[in-house]
Parts: sequence; structure tokens; C-alpha cells
Amino acid sequence: MRQRAFKKESHYRPTMRVVKGLQEKQTELAPLVNSAWNFACSSLWNCTQFSQKEIETAKEKITEYLRLAKHPEKAFSIFCQRVLLTRYYVSKNSNRFVPLPSIWLERTNENGFAGTKAWYDEIRSVRESLPNYKNELKAMAEAVLEFSEEPTVQNYQYWRKYFIDKQTPGLLNLFQVVAIQQLCNN
Repeated sequence: MRQRAFKKESHYRPTMRVVKGLQEKQTELAPLVNSAWNFACSSLWNCTQFSQKEIETAKEKITEYLRLAKHPEKAFSIFCQRVLLTRYYVSKNSNRFVPLPSIWLERTNENGFAGTKAWYDEIRSVRESLPNYKNELKAMAEAVLEFSEEPTVQNYQYWRKYFIDKQTPGLLNLFQVVAIQQLCNN
């Protein structure tokens, strides 16, 4: 005769939960993530070739940053401005450098992207009194976003003329590099 095994009822609570819509949000964020990566790579590591693993890790960290934001497009703009602040910081001293993207983008690395928050907060504070303070940072972020969403000749020419009129040759050159990378890498 077979004996029946009685299962004890357990009060197990799963430690992980399914978050509905997460995959959809990541799919929606993919173009922003790709544009953010393209911009960061062109701005900080333009002459460096990375492994696919390094690129994927960097994009995961960018995805996490944008996913945590209430307004991903605004977070994208802030991301680009903070990348530019890093570019300016590094350019002021030849002994300064930016580590690998996976290290620089690490949330806990105060010497990386996380450390640029204080720089950005200072600019944002000044903008409360002087709304156009370092406006070129915002303009570059807007140019990158617009061109990534609509990579047309007209859009390119508009932003090229804008940076020429503002007499910012460094940003003009960077925009051109980012635009070429956008067209060739997508």
C-alpha cells in the first residue's frame, strides 16, 4: 500500500517580484541609451575601441540611470551635461584621465559620473539667478537628442549653424563627431 506524503504548507514569500512593464520601459529607453552611450563615448573616449562586453556594461549602467528617472529625456539632458563637465575637467590638466566606462559610470564611484552631480547641482543653482548660465551645455544635450531622433540634413545644418553663431568651435566639432557616429553606428 502506498503512503501518501502530505505536503506541509509553507509560508514562503518570494524575495524577487515581477515588475510589469519593465521590459517595455527598457525597450522605450533603448534609443536614449544608445544616444547617451554614443555621446559619452565620443566625448570622453573617442579614440578608444572597447570590447562588446565593456560597451554592454556601460549601456546597462546608463539604462539604470535613465530608468530610475521620472523623466528620462530630462535625465538624458543632465547626463550629457555632466559628460561635458567631465570633458572640460579632464581637458584642463594633461594628468587627468577618465577610466573605463564601466568604472566611470559606476553609481558608487565618486571619482566618476557620480562625482559630477555636485558640479551639475552648482550650475543648476546658478541658473536659478542666471537662466542662460552655461547654456551651451544644455544646447549640446538638446542637439544630440534631436539629431538622434531625427538625423536629417536640416537638423544637422541647424545645429551646425547654432554652434558657429555661438562661437563654440569645440562644441561644433564634438557635435559633428557625435552626428557621424550616430549615422554610422545605427
